[in-house]
Amino acid sequence: MLLPGDQLSPLHHHLLRELDLGDLPAPDTSPESYTARGLDPDAVRDVLPFLKWTGLVERPDGDGGTVRLTPLGAATRLDAECDGLAERLGAVVSFADTISRGAAPRLAAHALRCLADGTWTLEQAEAHVRTGGPGGDAS
Repeated sequence: MLLPGDQLSPLHHHLLRELDLGDLPAPDTSPESYTARGLDPDAVRDVLPFLKWTGLVERPDGDGGTVRLTPLGAATRLDAECDGLAERLGAVVSFADTISRGAAPRLAAHALRCLADGTWTLEQAEAHVRTGGPGGDAS
């Protein structure tokens, strides 16, 4: 059974993504491995017991060895990614309705690109085509 994605924090998701790329040394033995990936080694050390308890990661060499993603952890990570992509696709479909009501092609194309890559929300993209100006912080 997969853990609902809303039970995992952004830190959990970030760590699972990094572990999906490959095993990592324990945060105590190689904190720089985590820092280089934008993770706080102390925060990782704090969340590892929970992730191990839930079966998302394992430490086959004991606490001083490597940290590895389990098949359940990989499935949970992919499930969360799929949910995020489905949400983004839903926003793109909704935005298509906005475009069909007549939007300047150049504004619509830029807003669609920002919406599809996750830079803007649906509201920001719609505001961009409605006002003819920036829809958010990214241009």
